[in-house]
Amino acid sequence: MDMGLTDKVVLITGAGRNIGRATAEAFAAEGARLVLTTRRSDSLLQETAAACRAAGAEVVTALCDVGDEDQVRDAVQAAERAFGGVDVLVNNATNRVQGPFLSMSNEDWRATAAANLDGPIFASRAVLPGMVERGWGRIVNYSGVSAYRGGGAMKAAVKLGVVGLTRGLAREFGKHGVTVNAIAPASIEGERDPGTERDVDISGIDPRLPIPRFGHPEEVAALVVYLCGKHAGYVTGQTFHINGGEILQ
Repeated sequence: MDMGLTDKVVLITGAGRNIGRATAEAFAAEGARLVLTTRRSDSLLQETAAACRAAGAEVVTALCDVGDEDQVRDAVQAAERAFGGVDVLVNNATNRVQGPFLSMSNEDWRATAAANLDGPIFASRAVLPGMVERGWGRIVNYSGVSAYRGGGAMKAAVKLGVVGLTRGLAREFGKHGVTVNAIAPASIEGERDPGTERDVDISGIDPRLPIPRFGHPEEVAALVVYLCGKHAGYVTGQTFHINGGEILQ
């Protein structure tokens, strides 16, 4: 199915590995031009870029801490210099600081809010003027299952904040041809940094789930591509759960 994404400029934050890498490769397969960022591991980012270039995509990379508005603005300006503007924004970067609420510090809270909520705000604010001017745009944000079942109060708070941001932007910018949606993944396969492990048992999955396995990054990426394509032009303000049936809505 042609998604209408050929030559669209797609900015993906947190593109070095896991869902971010799978999403970049999925857009490359659709003929999109890519702007890929990560906060620290340039080597992983370059691996993603190389895979996308091998698929025929034009790629620009940048190190970018999404919690720093100046760095976000620089990344968007790099996209504008290279390709003329950003058509699609995927706010994939995240920070999984986790622990019991009373043991979490103010620094933990600020780090969690900076990556998971400030980042989407800063990036959306940077790309929306161009989207409005062109009369077309797609933004995909990441919430998470913790916002619906709990699982780390601070993380749940910012992830639910992403849902509110998504709905607010969708209502405000729909008339300009811009759709804004969110994805709420549960247990998806992937690498984790020390101290940011899952809040579920990684040795297995609840056999009572309707689909009793971990999700694959490629399954999430396919949903992202659909939401950003021409067939989803009437879909906005929604949060899509991809969790094997753990949360049924």
